[in-house]
Amino acid sequence: MTETDTSQLRQELAERAAAPEAERVNDIVKRNRDAFIKLLGSEQAAAQFVAGWKTYMDRNPQLWECEPYSLAGGMAQAAQLGLSFGPLGHVYLVPFKQRGNAVATFILGYRGMVELAYRSNHVRRIEANLVRDGDGFDFRMGSRSFLDFQPSGPPGDRDWTLVYALAELRTGGKVFTVLYPEDVERRRKRSRAASSEFSPWNTDTEQMWEKSAVRDLQRFLPQTPALALALEADEQPAEPFDETPAEADDA
Repeated sequence: MTETDTSQLRQELAERAAAPEAERVNDIVKRNRDAFIKLLGSEQAAAQFVAGWKTYMDRNPQLWECEPYSLAGGMAQAAQLGLSFGPLGHVYLVPFKQRGNAVATFILGYRGMVELAYRSNHVRRIEANLVRDGDGFDFRMGSRSFLDFQPSGPPGDRDWTLVYALAELRTGGKVFTVLYPEDVERRRKRSRAASSEFSPWNTDTEQMWEKSAVRDLQRFLPQTPALALALEADEQPAEPFDETPAEADDA
């Protein structure tokens, strides 16, 4: 590399470092277009995924302040799982302070967890519901287990007394779990992003209660690699996106 080439590279790196975070992350996404196509299976699917992500980011502009490679890393995690950002509520990105910098925290949504459970082909039906004051609810564990839920009417402002998740397996069995408010609160406290005003724990609290029950139910369900990967990544700072594979493909 000549001195001129070195100077040009230094200038490009300086310009890239000084660029607004939105411009930098968009540049990373563009440079790794082929990687997203490979993860999602087609150019059309990748284009739809990126468009949905951009809409999600524009609706949550505070995310543009996060470290660009962590944002792209969160995208890669969602793409690897085949889940999308936006109104479906599959996955979220939440700003999280780490060593003074804002990084994106990847959060698996309730609907994303349910979607992965159905894709496993082990589950015939899965549901999660909040139980409120006045609802009829009874359950028993053990060899003669049962669960019975009878809502008493519209939710209104009735307090939440517990949340449950139930799954019917394709083998014919049924499994369920019941969580009380203190159980959910312990899970919320373990989330490093829960204190953020942008966390779904604060913006979509009901879904996060339901997700807590569905997540607890996973211990009774047959596991798949995709679900195991999602649970491992859930509520963790997104791994920085590694551009090396994309650059190697272009070589």
